Amino acid sequence: MADGAYRWFGSAPEPDAARVAEIEAGWDEAGAQAFAEPARAAAVERFDRAFAAIRTGDLAGAAERLDEVRSVLNSLNPDALEPRSGLAGLFDSRGKRLKRFRENWRGAIAGLTGAAEGLSEPIADADRRAAALDGVWAEVRDTVAELDAHLSVAASRLKGAAPTEDAGDRPLKARSEALDACRAAALQTLSLIRVAQNADARAAGSLKTSVEAVTAWRDDWRDALGLAGKRPKKVRPDPERLVRSRGIVLARIDRALAELNTARARRAEVEGRMAELRATLQG
Repeated sequence: MADGAYRWFGSAPEPDAARVAEIEAGWDEAGAQAFAEPARAAAVERFDRAFAAIRTGDLAGAAERLDEVRSVLNSLNPDALEPRSGLAGLFDSRGKRLKRFRENWRGAIAGLTGAAEGLSEPIADADRRAAALDGVWAEVRDTVAELDAHLSVAASRLKGAAPTEDAGDRPLKARSEALDACRAAALQTLSLIRVAQNADARAAGSLKTSVEAVTAWRDDWRDALGLAGKRPKKVRPDPERLVRSRGIVLARIDRALAELNTARARRAEVEGRMAELRATLQG
């Protein structure tokens, strides 16, 4: 996806006049019951591909990774840099605490790096899924246009047909109603594909922001702990700075988790709606 968002639903183009004329020229009264079958079959096949693409990928793994990162961050409490007061603090120096804190930070960085790298796969999955859905979206739109062309021919023939006592028995009328239902389902599919893509795009965007926040936090703490570049002889980290920096990344992670929950709920709604539509695409 180019900008990570899908804000347009689009609409099917008007049926091509030349295509309508071509269908009209090939009209066969005896084949009315199977009229436009290739177009209907194409709608079903393309719907199934869209449905399969939407159901691939699981955001639960990304949520687990974010929980891991948050747990590690919470374990690094800047309060641990402050010596105890009273008699307990006689042998508890700032230097010793800083040394232990640095060691804990180094150990945490390895785990955080692995967890952050693990988020790259769901982000890539969302991008691949968006590209696949872009392609099938265009194909479904074209199918709607093809169904429109056939329905135009059917409407013209039904309008010019002589009335009968039981119009419902006319094969073309029944077929036209079935094709119209198929077209309606395909048209709704266009919107549902975009809803699924929007959900994925927002989730992937929040994951990218979280990864960037973890990187910024790591660099800020490295500097605050005196581990960046040439190390000074004396370092006294500012606890407020450390707390503030950690709070920023934790807030980003919390927002990402909320976005993931929303995305999963929306995708579940889309899947449920598409499962209902699938029945209307039968012949």
